[in-house]
Amino acid sequence: MKFLIVGTGGVGGYFGARLAADGNDVTFVARGRHREAMERDGLQVISALGDIHVEKPRLHDDPSATGLCDIVLLCVKLWDTEEAAELVKPMLAHDTAVVSFQNGVSAEETLGRALGPQYVLGGVAQIAARIAEPGVIEHTGTMARLVFGELDGRATWRQDCLLSACIGAGIKAEAAEDVTRDLWKKFVLLAPMAGATSFYRLPVGEILADPERRACLEALVAETAAVARAKGVRLHEETEARVLTFMAGLPHEMKASMLHDLEAGRRLELDWLNGEVVRLGAALGVATPASAEVVAALTPFAMGT
Repeated sequence: MKFLIVGTGGVGGYFGARLAADGNDVTFVARGRHREAMERDGLQVISALGDIHVEKPRLHDDPSATGLCDIVLLCVKLWDTEEAAELVKPMLAHDTAVVSFQNGVSAEETLGRALGPQYVLGGVAQIAARIAEPGVIEHTGTMARLVFGELDGRATWRQDCLLSACIGAGIKAEAAEDVTRDLWKKFVLLAPMAGATSFYRLPVGEILADPERRACLEALVAETAAVARAKGVRLHEETEARVLTFMAGLPHEMKASMLHDLEAGRRLELDWLNGEVVRLGAALGVATPASAEVVAALTPFAMGT
C-alpha cells in the first residue's frame, strides 16, 4: 500500500510513523522547521505504547516524485482542508481513498466538493498527541485508535486494505458501518472538551473536579448532542453520560489540541468546533447558550496572537 500523510502533526505523525515502521510505503507532507528537522534527524514518536524513530522519512516534494497513492490520510487543521485537497489531486488514482482524520463534522463535505465524493471516506482519530518539538511527536496516555469507513456504509476493498495495514502496524482500528454517527460521537466529546479546556485554560481533570466548571462542560456536551439528534444522527440515549464517563477516565493533565494552540498563540479551530454547534443549533432550532458563551470568549484569539 502506498500512503500519503497530509499533515505530520500529532495525528498524522503518530499513525504515519507506525505505518512506516511496519514497512509500508509512506510519504509525509510537512513544512517549516518540522520538515527541516525530519530531513535532518528523522521522525521520532515518544509513546507509552512504544517509541518509534523513522530515520529517513520520505517527504513530499512534488506530485511527479510522489506519484499516485492508494490511501491519503488527511490530518491537517480544518482551515487547510481546501488547500490540502488541491495538493493531493495530482496523486489520486481512480480508486484512491482520501480519509479525513480531522476534527469537526464538516471536512468530508468540503473534500467531496473539492475532489468528488467517490474519493472520500470518513475517519475518527482517538488520540492525544502533539508536536513536542520539530521532528518529535509526543503521545499522551495510551489511547490511539482509528475508526473509518465509506460514507454510504458500503464495505469496500480499500477500507479493508487500510484496516489490514493498521492491524499489521499495531494500530487499533475499526471499519465503521455508520461512520457519520462515529464522527458525531467524537464531536460530542471533542467540541465540548476543546471549548471548556480553552475557556478555562485548564486540563480536563481540573475542570471535572470543580462543580461550576464541570456544569459548564456538561452543558456543552448536552448542547452538542442535542444538535446532533436534531440533525438526524442516531446517537445512543446514554451518549452524554458515556462521554462524561470517558472524560473522567482520561489523564488528569490532558488538554484539547485547541488549548495547546491557544497557549502557543496559534490559530484556533473554534469556528469548526463550538462555532459549528452554535451555527447548526440556530439553523435547527436548538438553543446553545453555553457554546455561544465559549465562542464569544475565545473569538478574540481565534486567529492567533
